[in-house]
Amino acid sequence: MIFFISGGARSGKSQFAEQTALSYFYQMKEENHRVSLHYIATAKKSDDEMAERIRIHQHDRGETWHTIEEYFHLEPILSKFKKGDVILIDCLTIWVSNVMFEHTRTMEEMEERVNRWLSIAREKQFHLLLVSNDVNEGIPPIDDVVQRYMYALQRLHSMIVQQSDIAVQVQAGIPLYWKGEI
Repeated sequence: MIFFISGGARSGKSQFAEQTALSYFYQMKEENHRVSLHYIATAKKSDDEMAERIRIHQHDRGETWHTIEEYFHLEPILSKFKKGDVILIDCLTIWVSNVMFEHTRTMEEMEERVNRWLSIAREKQFHLLLVSNDVNEGIPPIDDVVQRYMYALQRLHSMIVQQSDIAVQVQAGIPLYWKGEI
């Protein structure tokens, strides 16, 4: 199952994603005691403020979650999960930034990688929840680099939504279902 969750900054999307992932995990655990719950964090500890935010988020999630920090190469990690596992990737927005600006990957390369994630999730039959920010909802920026980033992210969003079982936008903590429902 592929579940896409989007929303603006501080919209409640991560909290919604975590609650949804926990719900799937407990449901799957009743059926199979060997399932696991994973949080793949794409953010880097770039400064003291970010390190503190990460520490708080890890503390708030508690010991139920197995946290994996990976900024670029998610396919090897995803390929290790098994049927029924629940994996939350938070967030696509930061991953795209990492891949575009540090590894200078093209749009086609990013699409190929994300398509591999989705293929692995379907093949292995685990629950994959992808969180991302809505950044394309305002006046288009004049800066070419920012505009290229926003359009790349939006293109990935469209591709993921097409392949998702469920797609949700969270606004003020309220989920608005675009596709499918829980």
